[in-house]
Amino acid sequence: MLNNVEFYQEILDNLYDGIFFVNDKGAITYWNNGAVKLTGYPPPDVINKNYCDIFKPLNKFGNNLCEFGDCPIRHVLTSSQLMEIDAYIRHKDGHLLPISIRIAPVREVERQFVVAVEIHSRNSPRYALHQRLEELQEMAMYDALTGIANRRYTEMSLETRLEELRRYNWSFAVMFMDVDNFKNLNDNYGHSVGDRALKMIGSTMMNSLRSFDIIGRWGGEEFVVILVNVPDDELFKIADRFRCLVENSRLPLENDETLSVTVSAGVTAAHIGETVQTLIDRADKLMYQSKQRGKNLVSID
Repeated sequence: MLNNVEFYQEILDNLYDGIFFVNDKGAITYWNNGAVKLTGYPPPDVINKNYCDIFKPLNKFGNNLCEFGDCPIRHVLTSSQLMEIDAYIRHKDGHLLPISIRIAPVREVERQFVVAVEIHSRNSPRYALHQRLEELQEMAMYDALTGIANRRYTEMSLETRLEELRRYNWSFAVMFMDVDNFKNLNDNYGHSVGDRALKMIGSTMMNSLRSFDIIGRWGGEEFVVILVNVPDDELFKIADRFRCLVENSRLPLENDETLSVTVSAGVTAAHIGETVQTLIDRADKLMYQSKQRGKNLVSID
């Protein structure tokens, strides 16, 4: 016969949302199936381990919540008050995953705390983005390696945005990114790891964009992001946030090692009357300025 704890855990294990228990030391004591599906980690990988060490949760600016004194679980442990926060955690495959966390004290289980991680609903922008990517797959306009838009679709989208800019003055900007030291990565770790790194970058970026923005693989280790209706004075902050999120992604390797990668980027707003080529060339030149300045930087005009 199930005791009370086992009874509630059995219920939680069949919920779609990810839910896990954390004790007053920060160690995970229970991990349901929803958490497995969301993060990729099976229970043996996380039980009795500190959640900060596994996920290294980040705020929207890419800062580690556990290191900057804003740890939401620690706050609930000390205050015994319910808390909700949006954050990024690291998926087992290495990319960053945007989540909503709801933390509530459960005093009936010896000061353990329930952390409910909300699965994105069908009404969320990110779900709409994934739906659009599925449509791209059917149209052969996605990149087979990374699963994001390919160059053909990105060029078509740029043409559409330029026409909208000309006709309606709907502004947009382009961010051109290139993975730093990618040849060395392939030489040192092999092309399969290089491919996984590209997939990780694509996933992190895709999960960070609004539903109406676009991330596409331009070629090789180059990516193009189309940012719609962003004020000029916000462009650098947004682009640098993406750079920081990529830098904080971690690709799991053998022997519990991880690999991090960085990108150099150039960002520019589109102008009426220009072409896709002139726009991309300008963003590309700005990206090379970031390379020359030391890499892992964003340059903007």
